[in-house]
Amino acid sequence: MLRKRFSYFILLVLFASLFSPRCAIVVPPTGGDKDTIPPVMVRSNPPIYSTNFNRQRITLTFNEFVQLKDIGKKLILSPPQERLPEFRIKGKNLELSFFEPLKDSTTYTLYFSDAITDLNEGNPMVNFEFAFSTGNEIDSLRFPGKVIDAFTLEPQVGVLVMLYRELHDSIPMQEKPVYVTKTNKGGNFSLSNLKMGDYKIFALNDGNSNYLFDQIAESIAYRHDTIKKSILVAPLGDSVRETSVDPFILRLFQEENRVLSLTDYSRISRRGLQLGFSRRPEGRVLLTPVNFTVDSLEQWYIPERSITGDTLAYWITNDMISNMDSLFIRVNYPKTDSLLNIYEACDTLRFIHTAKSPGTRSRKKDTEGLEKKPSLNVTFSASKEKPLPPIQPLTLTFSLPLQSLDNSLIRFDDMTDSLAVHTRLQVDSLNPRVYRAFHPWEFNKRYRFAALPGAFTDLNGVTNDTLEVIFSGINPAYFGTINLTLSGVEPNIIVELLTEKKSVAYRAIAEKDGTLTFNYVNPAKYSIRFIFDENRNGKWDTGWYLMGIQPERVVMFEEKGVVTIHNIRANWEYDLSFDLKK
Repeated sequence: MLRKRFSYFILLVLFASLFSPRCAIVVPPTGGDKDTIPPVMVRSNPPIYSTNFNRQRITLTFNEFVQLKDIGKKLILSPPQERLPEFRIKGKNLELSFFEPLKDSTTYTLYFSDAITDLNEGNPMVNFEFAFSTGNEIDSLRFPGKVIDAFTLEPQVGVLVMLYRELHDSIPMQEKPVYVTKTNKGGNFSLSNLKMGDYKIFALNDGNSNYLFDQIAESIAYRHDTIKKSILVAPLGDSVRETSVDPFILRLFQEENRVLSLTDYSRISRRGLQLGFSRRPEGRVLLTPVNFTVDSLEQWYIPERSITGDTLAYWITNDMISNMDSLFIRVNYPKTDSLLNIYEACDTLRFIHTAKSPGTRSRKKDTEGLEKKPSLNVTFSASKEKPLPPIQPLTLTFSLPLQSLDNSLIRFDDMTDSLAVHTRLQVDSLNPRVYRAFHPWEFNKRYRFAALPGAFTDLNGVTNDTLEVIFSGINPAYFGTINLTLSGVEPNIIVELLTEKKSVAYRAIAEKDGTLTFNYVNPAKYSIRFIFDENRNGKWDTGWYLMGIQPERVVMFEEKGVVTIHNIRANWEYDLSFDLKK
């Protein structure tokens, strides 16, 4: 009987499987459109803009479950305290507890930026603020503005903007502000719930989160003029009344390191010594032998300075000195004291050369097994594949400075017309290893540079084998030309063509009103940057807060308030004009 029932059961299962689906796909229930609505605060304890608040906890309730993103970095309490409030999520509630007592008769503002988002889609509450007062009234004035990088002019995100009642210049280095906020993604800020009064304004990339300008690496921005109470604005509904057509701009910059000191030294080769400084030395650097002697008339080294000027190299010309493994040298150099005054410092430094042991030294041999004679290393700036425009010299770069150069063994030829090119190699003023030959190379001609053996001899006595490089002038039809007419040039104006990646492609300096011509411009898209070179040193300079020096002004080529991108094409000539006074 049991076996019969079991058979019926098997048949029933087989019968059911014939009429059931082969497989089942689990499909989540379809919903409506994606949620793009941020949370909304439906109530709070105390209510927003409450007065006479005297507790240490605030509770904000939202219409949905919320989460916090980077609230430790984004939340700002104004006026600031030593520690941010403690925050905790409980369901749809956000609780904030203050660690420190609140000041009497003070309006506090909590700036949340976009730190509060909904739990499901992460939709942020943008620029959410919550204000209350420990006194009888809420201060309601506002001050809006924008922070940009002083050099790139790009908006700066997450920068502290602070107001002070004390107006002396050292206050940002000594005391915390009375009001503070942070810039948003567009670099904009709005200091809210301000009391009527005059203020000093200061912006800071606060590296150590103490609301003080106390580190040289911290970027800052400031204005000489005081924020007068007459330009503070009051809210009109949900917007802010504008008081000026031009927005209030703060230009952020990092001060140049004004401390001058010797930062490192090394022996980069048997003949090479190197000194590194925190910045370009102001004044002479003198090297005096200690454990060796030189003739008083002998120049026992050749100096080399980097482009930035903060690294100095010294190439030893004396064979006996270069063969010494350990050199003690007294170095006299300029240095700043604690007040940034420059004085002459003196250190005795040891320069050590560690030679490889003979067993590990590899020697190159020719096909007959004989050791090869070393050959002079030189690189050229031109080749068959790399033609030269007429505005660029032929450049030769050696690994060591030259001991001698024999011009009688060097030829420049115009191969097209079978003529000699009358030009000579000139050593670079900063780098003794670089030589240049200037000539207006023509695009339809081929040129040859040739040097016979012995034309160049470096400090090690190594000479060159036969050298030859053949190149041509570049075809101007492959390039564009920009004629830029400027007015309002005062003082010097540095003009730079920037690529789409913001790197400098071409550079020139205008000293007066007139036309600058950029020849041989590679076809591409460029923007144009102008730097007001106030001190005429050929570069952009940062500001100096305590000296009241602002960073040098930077302006972009704009049309109707929009940066213009110039699409330069081959064999085209572009005539542009710009009034710097505007």
